[in-house]
Amino acid sequence: MDMTSEKVATRSRGRPRDAEIDRRIIDAARTLLAEGGYHALAFDSISQMTEIPRSMIYRRWPTKAHLANEIATGGGDPFPDVIDREGLEAQIALLAGQIFERYRRPDIGAAAVGVIASTQGDRTLQAELQHDSERDARARMASIVDKGKAADLVAGDCDPDALFDMMVGTLLYRALFSLETPPPDYVDRITRLVVDGVATRKEQ
Repeated sequence: MDMTSEKVATRSRGRPRDAEIDRRIIDAARTLLAEGGYHALAFDSISQMTEIPRSMIYRRWPTKAHLANEIATGGGDPFPDVIDREGLEAQIALLAGQIFERYRRPDIGAAAVGVIASTQGDRTLQAELQHDSERDARARMASIVDKGKAADLVAGDCDPDALFDMMVGTLLYRALFSLETPPPDYVDRITRLVVDGVATRKEQ
């Protein structure tokens, strides 16, 4: 599911926006982020690369933080939901792998770090950029946990918000900020730790 397109459609007013122009701008922004990081992301550079006037870019994204946030949070699949078909371990493994691999991408990683840094201390802007995506992701996690509890796979006292914070926070830190190279089985290690922590405790 292309969440970016959905956001674009929701945000548009009046005459429908040209999806091809949006795509060209985002593609150029991804290139700049991947090659030079957040500091390289500039509307002047995007305009030169795409021959799209800066005014058209500003009408879509008023600041580069808005554009970077579109790349950091949009265009990806929602959390996988397979717990009732494939079990708890498969669910956690897919979820951990999706988060970790997504934020290891150079363009998405640079966009995410840039948005975090540029909005630090501005709670109003943080809420504007992040509220919907975080709310939707937390709701998806809560639904998965509820299904796991109903199937007696997840402990009844498992807090979906705490699980969200633990998994997303851990994986984003390692993908975006840690200087240590993750071991090849890093996602498997995280999966085992999470499963051990949230699985239904069987009577001995």
